[in-house]
This record gives sequence, structure tokens and C-alpha cells, in this order.
Amino acid sequence: MKSDEQFSRIIIGINKNIIRILISIMTVMLILGTIQLIFLEFKKITNPPYLLIEVSTLVEVFNLILIIAVGYELIKALLLIISSNTIPTVPIIEISIIAISTKIITLDIKQTNSNVIISLALLIAALGLSYFLLKFCKASQNKA
Repeated sequence: MKSDEQFSRIIIGINKNIIRILISIMTVMLILGTIQLIFLEFKKITNPPYLLIEVSTLVEVFNLILIIAVGYELIKALLLIISSNTIPTVPIIEISIIAISTKIITLDIKQTNSNVIISLALLIAALGLSYFLLKFCKASQNKA
């Protein structure tokens, strides 16, 4: 029994260190992505016509901003996993909803197959239902 607990602690420690490495890599990528976003915007507004941004550039910038925001949310989820002894399902579902919503916001409807749109709608519905059920079950357990 004692060796099983010790083995489990070692494996959990290794996994937490792997997650710490992933968080470090993602943080560096978020910093580089933010620098790229700033550089891209500076380059666009300093080229003629000055201080004017085209719609296609706005879409590109919004995509980058949303990707950076999703990366930040993913880092928060990984930090929650490290700091918790259990997997925090509700925050992970919230982050999943944010990520899928980001995909939907940046989706080019003209270039997208109807199957993709239906799949994303079903995925949002399933995540929303999961979120509702987890929150409802947790609220019911707290009342009991």
C-alpha cells in the first residue's frame, strides 16, 4: 500500500512538472505572439495610408487577439490543474466554450462547409449542457 501511494505521488509530481514546462512554453509563445501583434499593427499604421486599417487587417488582428486570449485561458486551466488534487471540470468546460466561441467568431462563413457549422453548433450545445448539468449538480449537492 505504501509503495503504491509513493508511486502515485512520483507519477503525479512528474506530470505536474510536465504541465509546468508546458505552461512556460505557452507563456513564451503568448509573449512572442503579443510582440508580433504589436509589430504588425505598428507596421500597418505607419505605411501609407497612415493610421488607416483595412477590414482584412482588422480580421487578422482580431484573430491574433482571440488566439492570445484563448492561450491565456488555457494557461489558467493548466494552473488550476496543477493547484488542484482533482480535475476542475467546470473551469475547463468554461475555457472550452470560450475557445469554441472564438473559433465561431473568427469563422469565415463563405469559406466554411455546412457540416463544420453544424458540428460547432452541436459542440457548443453539448458544452453548454455539460456546464449547466455540472453547475446544477454542484448546486444540488451544496443544498443537501
